[in-house]
Amino acid sequence: MIWRLFKMAEHEKLDKDYLFKTAIRMIGEAEGFNSIQMNRSLNILTTVFEGVDFVSSKNMLSVERCKDSIIIKNFEGCKKMSGIKDDSIKQYLFSISSFMNFCQKELICITTDDIRRYLLYYEKSVCKTTADNCRRNLNVFFQFMEDEEYIKKNPVKKIPKIKDGVKYKRWYTDLEIESMRDACTNRRETALIDLLISTGLRVSEIGNILVSEIDWEGRTVLIHGKGDKDRIVPFSVRCKKHLQEYLMERGFYLSPFLFCSYKSPHNKLGKNSINKIVKNIGARVGLSDITVHCFRRWLATDLNKKRVDPSVIQEILGHSSFEITQKHYLEKSTNKICYLHNIYAS
Repeated sequence: MIWRLFKMAEHEKLDKDYLFKTAIRMIGEAEGFNSIQMNRSLNILTTVFEGVDFVSSKNMLSVERCKDSIIIKNFEGCKKMSGIKDDSIKQYLFSISSFMNFCQKELICITTDDIRRYLLYYEKSVCKTTADNCRRNLNVFFQFMEDEEYIKKNPVKKIPKIKDGVKYKRWYTDLEIESMRDACTNRRETALIDLLISTGLRVSEIGNILVSEIDWEGRTVLIHGKGDKDRIVPFSVRCKKHLQEYLMERGFYLSPFLFCSYKSPHNKLGKNSINKIVKNIGARVGLSDITVHCFRRWLATDLNKKRVDPSVIQEILGHSSFEITQKHYLEKSTNKICYLHNIYAS
């Protein structure tokens, strides 16, 4: 590759700055390279261009910044090969980019103190949960650097989880959930609310449902969930009725996606659009703070009250363990807590 670049420079009389930029870009875009090959190529380029003052050029990154970009490119490629979704990769890259802009140091020189300083700064503008998500993203990235032997130790490893105060989660009653159904003004809204009540799907899962992956006879739908894990989720007779009425009205073949825009080219509804529809319906009955995720918590609690096997609840919600379901999605009984308190604390 480098020999080809030199031949190009010889014939087209390209300057060395441009040649170096082109070489780095070609290396960064070579998806077939592993980290060893990438580093070896960079070392060759650095040797070839020894004596050239890259830093002084206004439009040229330093060799160190080029190394950083290659490391990040390798990280991105590694995550794609692992099956991580594009949205998750974007979150990783956003956290890395924000941190680098703040720190202004080479990645291989980052210390635990650098990470702490950034998180303290970042925490001032966001909630603790968002700050901890950033910490986790940086931890994944620097652990990759340690595993690939770019650095000896992951500087984020010593930083503990950023804990948020225990907050009361709003749990909706059966009557409130039923009022959402009654507040719907068109067939799409009714179909959406009934599907949420019946399945407790994530907002991203709702948007990705394909009409072709619905089994009408068996009343199930194939869901492509978190971490590329597929599962079959059942839905109720009432939900089936309202879904079919909605599809007959809009046309079964208008879009491959179950929920799509009414406007051409009828793209699938995104997360924001779905949440906006739910919030608008909630506002009609005084539940302006309701979200798609609230139906998920309600369904888990409802199934638990009906003594459905915990493993079934876990499977329906698509959780990796029942501990997640129990910790975040099952309503804590205030009456039971008060009852036990009266017995043991009196």
